[in-house]
Formats: sequence, C-alpha cells, structure tokens
Amino acid sequence: MLPTAGVNRVFGLLDLLKAYNGKTDIANLTIDLRIDLDELLPIIDTAEYLGLVGVQQGEISLTELGTKALNSKIAERKKLVHQRLETLEPFSDIAKLLKEQGQVTRFSLARFVSSKYGPTLDIPALISILISWGVFTGLFGYDGQSERLLPKTHTH
Repeated sequence: MLPTAGVNRVFGLLDLLKAYNGKTDIANLTIDLRIDLDELLPIIDTAEYLGLVGVQQGEISLTELGTKALNSKIAERKKLVHQRLETLEPFSDIAKLLKEQGQVTRFSLARFVSSKYGPTLDIPALISILISWGVFTGLFGYDGQSERLLPKTHTH
C-alpha cells in the first residue's frame, strides 16, 4: 500500500469525521464533500494506511491514533505521524536510503519506487505525495532547487 493523498486532504477528512463524532457512513462523506467516491477513496485509503481511520462495511471511523492526532497541536501531530511513517514502507525504505547515501535525488527515488512497486503508478504524483508527508513529519528534508531529499539533522 502506498499513500495516494496529501497531508491537507487527509487531515481535512479527519476534521470532517470529527464533526460526525468520529464515525459515519462513507456515502455521507461524498454528499457532504460534494465529491465522487473515486476522488474520496484515495484520501480514505491514505488515512487508513497511516492508521488514522478504520473502515468496515462502508462505515469510516477515527482510530485512537486519528483522534489523538486530530486533537493535538501541530508539533505533536507531526510527531505522531512521523512515528507511524518510520514503520511503513516506502518511508522506512527512504529513511534507509538516506542513511546509506546521505541524500537521494527525486529521480533516484522515482526509480526506486518504480522498481519496487511497479511502473504502472503515477510516479510523479506519488513522489510528490511521499515528499510532502516526509517533509511535513520531519522524516527527511527536501531541497526544491536541487530536487534532493536530505536526512533530517535532528530527530524527534
């Protein structure tokens, strides 16, 4: 499983779930958000991949981690998601690559992801999503000019 939605969309979903007291039918979300299920599913999948929501029989609910992240200040939210990402592929792989190589170009990351998960994915979009989550949580840094991922010098 790979993340298919960015930080803002996932936390937007969590905020909306909070308005439903943490649990609702997925169909309600498509109506409230005025978006198609096709557009909503990548957001739900990413939130579920991160352990922030659970989905059963068409119903979505905040997990304990999701509730904790949602009720935390930004710094704590970043830390909680950071700890989760460290245990998930491909983020654990990226951290390992950075440890071995010191820095990783966007192109190298794309090649790595493509070889591991298949070239059929929208690799440029996926790389942008991986970078946004990694930078948001402080898992790694990113230099937009040189298009390189850089190891974080400090840890949480």
